Amino acid sequence: MAEAQVEDRPQTLPGEVVRSVPTPNRTSRYDGFLPGQSPPATEGNLRMLPCGQIEGGVGDLAVDERGLLHRTPSGRRRPTEGYGRRVRRIHPEPTGDIDPAEVVLDDDRQAPPGRPWVLMNMVASVDGATTVGGRSEKLSGPADRRVFRALRGSVDMILVGAGTVRAEDYRPPRTPEDTIATKRSIDGQDARPRLVVVSASLDLDPEAPLFADRESTDPPPIVATVTTAPAERRARLEPVAEVVACGETCVDLTGLLAVLDDIGARTVLCEGGPDLNHQLVAAGLVDELCITVSPGLTGGGGGDYGSLLAGPPLSATTRLSLDRVLTEDGFLFCRYLVS
Repeated sequence: MAEAQVEDRPQTLPGEVVRSVPTPNRTSRYDGFLPGQSPPATEGNLRMLPCGQIEGGVGDLAVDERGLLHRTPSGRRRPTEGYGRRVRRIHPEPTGDIDPAEVVLDDDRQAPPGRPWVLMNMVASVDGATTVGGRSEKLSGPADRRVFRALRGSVDMILVGAGTVRAEDYRPPRTPEDTIATKRSIDGQDARPRLVVVSASLDLDPEAPLFADRESTDPPPIVATVTTAPAERRARLEPVAEVVACGETCVDLTGLLAVLDDIGARTVLCEGGPDLNHQLVAAGLVDELCITVSPGLTGGGGGDYGSLLAGPPLSATTRLSLDRVLTEDGFLFCRYLVS
């Protein structure tokens, strides 16, 4: 991204995701059919796609470098009525084409006493994976990136765990597009949101783009750590970051948010990872969840595929209220408010 690399991620699948693959030990009309070969292009093979249809043969099945199986049609995808790469609202009241940035910027976010409003933004496959190959970019799409940029452009600070910083090769936030930049100026916000990295161990490279590529007029990133963090690592980071100790052995997120409130943050966007998400939810510090449901199946949730929350079961279920659903090209953009 100079915003986190996650912002420039390509769309997940180049073709259509295939639900199952016939194999030699499974009775089907294509017994023994192998990925990469085409089955007979008969009328029975042609089927409707979401919001469109295939003209001609069914094309080839292929396993890509991520282990995902997809179909590349040999014909063209012919749009049907209503199809297009346009964002629409389907809840609460369906609408025609809308600008997701305007929708996000119009959201009301009143900070609770003593801390900023905290919203969490993640992308996940239909079966719940938040990364493919350790990164989230392969689950994204054009509209997801627009929503992502709008959410970033609407907040004062971006909160992220050190593991996500390393995995996604985080960079300083970009200057927002004109509409968002104008809104930030009117609201008295800085030109760009400030990054806040959570790291008890301070296992961060002070020469990483996150620190080295910062605009000279921007304040340095905040690194939230603990009093027992290695002194030599702290000394290496202090010239390029504002290092703040919150807690003795683990970062006290309630205390950290109080510090951010004291320095003027009204809204904070958490971008993960799952461990940090879990800690915030368990502490009752999340006010809003923005989740993008990517139209694909990875075959795995948790572990190498990530998850929304990583940690022990919550002491009580956190109830969510569905505020809005947008859609584009099979993606769903859901905004939940914590009840």
